[in-house]
Amino acid sequence: MSAKEVTPILRRLGQRYDGANERLDNYFESGMRGEEPDPSQFFALLQKRQVTQQAMEAELKLHEKAKKAAMNEAK
Repeated sequence: MSAKEVTPILRRLGQRYDGANERLDNYFESGMRGEEPDPSQFFALLQKRQVTQQAMEAELKLHEKAKKAAMNEAK
């Protein structure tokens, strides 16, 4: 996979991760406003953020493996 292919994937995952953080911020802000947010929503938001982070890490590892393989073949 080339860098040109990886960059849009990571950008999309980064946007997804940022969105998850925004939703978590909104959750905490609603609690500070005196509302009682649903605790199950908090865990769902954490899980979505974690899955997105794991996907980003996996994508980076795949890209690194491809680079290392290409470098080893060049030797």
